[in-house]
Amino acid sequence: MIKLKRVVIAGTIRSDVGLPKGIELLLQGNKAIDAVEETIKIVEDNLDDWTVGTGGLANLLGEVELDASMMDGTTLKAGAVAGVRKHKNPISIARKVLELTPHVLLVGEFADLFADVIGFPQSELLTENAKAIYNDFLKKKKIETYPYDNEKTMKLKERYFKSFKKMVENNDLMSWYEKYAKEKHGTVNVIGRDIRGNICSGVSTSGLSFKFPGRAGDSPLIGAGNYADSRYGAATCVGVGEIAIRLSLARIAVYELSKGKSVEEAAICAIKMIKDLEPKAGTLSILVMDKEGNVASAANFRDYQFWIADSLDPIPRKKECIFVDLKEKEDIGVGYHR
Repeated sequence: MIKLKRVVIAGTIRSDVGLPKGIELLLQGNKAIDAVEETIKIVEDNLDDWTVGTGGLANLLGEVELDASMMDGTTLKAGAVAGVRKHKNPISIARKVLELTPHVLLVGEFADLFADVIGFPQSELLTENAKAIYNDFLKKKKIETYPYDNEKTMKLKERYFKSFKKMVENNDLMSWYEKYAKEKHGTVNVIGRDIRGNICSGVSTSGLSFKFPGRAGDSPLIGAGNYADSRYGAATCVGVGEIAIRLSLARIAVYELSKGKSVEEAAICAIKMIKDLEPKAGTLSILVMDKEGNVASAANFRDYQFWIADSLDPIPRKKECIFVDLKEKEDIGVGYHR
């Protein structure tokens, strides 16, 4: 007889719109992979979020490119896609790569072709709102008001535009891009544990807004931005993807769990690895869950949170990330994380 485990689901700050559905599925006895996928799909479909799925901000050519990955911690199978341009839920395509193919990662037009073949409908990813932000940004003019705008959308646009405009005006193109690439990131990460103790982790993003076309960060790379092993736990990353790639950061955190470290210790150890890189490499946070469902998050910037819900308290609640100061008497900064 299988002993039922405590169910838990946790996600980064953008996951709050989807977590109620995720914990509902887990409490009903569904698999962790189902809860993680459905949670992330809701975030991908949230038009108020301009860093994930439909409505994500474009690359420098004005095209939206989506990346995602999933990993099943029990089988160690993983699926990922990068550079998806024609389908709105890359997390679901990534799951199909995991389940239907012998591969881990499909990229670009062939990721879209795979989605076509297995029956996913095509969708327009660039919304009018995101297109307007892109056009306004390129022309370096003030934010325009469009017929579909309201007070909420205007506040969001002003926040994005002011930051982008300031960086462009104060730097030449390449120095601006280098600085921008270290500060402007957004991703949704979700980790779930089901009643059987199986753990699954998922990541989805539209990547670095106004990025070089074809750029893929850590989100679709297993071991970098996403890793799960039900024997020990799982970890996912948000921030400068190149940091997580260079350090294989998610895998390092799970390795620390395998050595008996707590979730807090594993998260802090991972963030401290950034010290091995050049000064001001950028900002990054990591979300860690152990095999018992304990969760913690750490970051090298202040004032960042994550969400968690479980069978003891199914209403998603916000918790603070641990700030890891990598330089004595000097803050790393707040990055650009909602």
